[in-house]
Amino acid sequence: MRKHRKMPELNAGSMADIAFLLLIFFLVVTTIAEDKGIPVILPEYYEGPPGPVPENNVLKILVNADNNLLVESKPTDINRMKDIVIDFVNNPRGDSNKPKSPDKAIISLQNDLNTSYETYVKIYAHIHEAYTSLRNDMAQANFNSNYKDLAVADKNMVLKKYPMKLSEADPFKME
Repeated sequence: MRKHRKMPELNAGSMADIAFLLLIFFLVVTTIAEDKGIPVILPEYYEGPPGPVPENNVLKILVNADNNLLVESKPTDINRMKDIVIDFVNNPRGDSNKPKSPDKAIISLQNDLNTSYETYVKIYAHIHEAYTSLRNDMAQANFNSNYKDLAVADKNMVLKKYPMKLSEADPFKME
């Protein structure tokens, strides 16, 4: 008869240490993708009905489920949005169907529930670019500097003239 030898025991005490070190290594080395969005400063919460707004102070932008754009009920190319917003806000010709002053301008953006996020972001970016351009123009004219380089007091003066008032209407209440 053969004698069976006992197998040597494997010391598993350090296995937990190795697993812990590997876990720490992967936590340190791995990068976690961050969601990126549109940086927006929200207005203070207001409870109550909205006040009356003259029709000429509102630029109505509608986007349907097919990502087609209507500005003031007219089909419009998305790439014209920046110029349309600048013209509406500044109202250089003094049109009666546009605001008398830039600080009165309101952009009303209304999307269908099935509007693509990409289209929404493009429209929002054009609106934001328009306001950035308007603010930079005023900063150059008054302070000989870009808006982002102004002192806080000067930035506030420019913001007071060109506040970005964007109303995003409920998609369930499309006109």
